[in-house]
Amino acid sequence: MMSSLSLTGSQMEDAHQYLSEFVQPTPLLNLSNYDGGKENQIHLKVESLLPTGSFKVRAAQYALQQHYSEINDQGVWTVSAGNMGKALAWCASQKRVPCTVVVPDDAPLVKVQAIRRYGANIIEVSFQEYQDIQINGKFPTLRGKLIHPFADPPVIAADATIAWEILEAQPDLEVIFVPYGGGGLTLGVAQAAHAFNPQIHVIPCEVETATPLTSSLAAGKPVLVDYTPSFISGIGAPFIFPQMWLEVQRWVNETCVVTLAEVCQAMRWLSEEHHLIVEGAGAVSLAAALKNRHRFHKSACILTGGNIDWNVFLKVMIKDI
Repeated sequence: MMSSLSLTGSQMEDAHQYLSEFVQPTPLLNLSNYDGGKENQIHLKVESLLPTGSFKVRAAQYALQQHYSEINDQGVWTVSAGNMGKALAWCASQKRVPCTVVVPDDAPLVKVQAIRRYGANIIEVSFQEYQDIQINGKFPTLRGKLIHPFADPPVIAADATIAWEILEAQPDLEVIFVPYGGGGLTLGVAQAAHAFNPQIHVIPCEVETATPLTSSLAAGKPVLVDYTPSFISGIGAPFIFPQMWLEVQRWVNETCVVTLAEVCQAMRWLSEEHHLIVEGAGAVSLAAALKNRHRFHKSACILTGGNIDWNVFLKVMIKDI
């Protein structure tokens, strides 16, 4: 029996057709000026250029449309370290729907300020409570419609449109590198890519400071791992979210773990060579692609977002982090 987070071809096609009216396809840039040689191509899917600065605007727009009949006068809410909260706040404001975002107390200021600027109400909680809400999908004072940041079929279908766009432009890709956070992006991209070509690798990418997917796949079951907070926000947790484990392990058989130094190097390269500002979580995929540049002849990596506090970005640029 198909789980609720599995997508049908018609679901992915509907998301692609709907979002094509609202979201202009993001560039797919052919990487240059690195030491992989001409026979090794890395393509950058620049989702950081979307409205609100991340791929999450796809999910927020499509989920609002799919769940619109369920929305009452309390509006919508989500739980987010920033990018989904920012995207939902912006999309809800366009539709004049009240919006509340529950954020962890360490959420980047640039994201929190944007959420507030788009008119959403903000509730700050501890990091532990933030993760509990993502698992349980409940918060005692909120009665609106929850738009879950990753464990929601419309969100996953919207994420699948990224792979659709990549493979329409480069159908002979061998691999797509995906930053691994909650798991929704990985599920969407993997299902769309494998529907296009079952031989395409989809490799989720984690940072050395938090490797729950890598460790759980190695153990064959969900395991707890050490989690060390870093300048990289939006991905990283001490565990795999239970509602995602069965589906993720079905679609994924390998991961790539990168170091903080490798992420910083990728961020600097993007800024210096392509004039792109990409946050740490978004650059994890490029760090992984560069790490595997001699293994694959043609790969793509998804640069998921560009929302980063300027003081953090400047520290990365001057190698002070």
